[in-house]
Amino acid sequence: MLRTTNEYQRRWRDVMRPGCVDAPWDEPLRATSCVIHESSRSLARHEGLPFFRDFGDAICFYRYHRIPDELDTVPTPGSDVAALLPDLARQGWSWRAYRMCYRTEEIRRRRYEGERALDKLLGRYVREGYQPDMDAKLIEIVHATLLDFEARAVYILPDDLGPLLAKVGNPLAGCPSGDGAAVAFDLNAAGHREALAEHLLRWAAT
Repeated sequence: MLRTTNEYQRRWRDVMRPGCVDAPWDEPLRATSCVIHESSRSLARHEGLPFFRDFGDAICFYRYHRIPDELDTVPTPGSDVAALLPDLARQGWSWRAYRMCYRTEEIRRRRYEGERALDKLLGRYVREGYQPDMDAKLIEIVHATLLDFEARAVYILPDDLGPLLAKVGNPLAGCPSGDGAAVAFDLNAAGHREALAEHLLRWAAT
């Protein structure tokens, strides 16, 4: 059962407060989770595959985490954007130089329009449930709003399990069954989901 818009908003506003240790992106992978393939525009091979309880949480991840992280005037210490700064420096970049590519008015416009568009998408998701065009809409909003991170693909389990495994590989490959055959991945098996979650984290770190 989907949560209400207010429940999503309250959940994410609470976890973004300083000192919160129970973050939605740390929850276990579920058979109906949403996985996002995202990457950095400024750094080659800087990619990630965060996963969330559902598509609504994925929307809120960008609304309440990525947008403030990138579009605040100064990068928050310990944030994902702040973590990019050493690599940017090695390439001759600095946060100041990076931000100077964009006028303050442009950043404010991006933030205002991006937040409104994500709020609208979340409201639609709560009313209608997930619809096939929503992944492209999320990617479009993120691309038009953020300066660096971009969403490249959205995988809604269980329907998109095949494309996801095609992207990252079977986490059970190399684990023979009792008859010596390869183990078939079963999303409904808790141990298999745990293996996939670990596989997604390792894939992002390579």
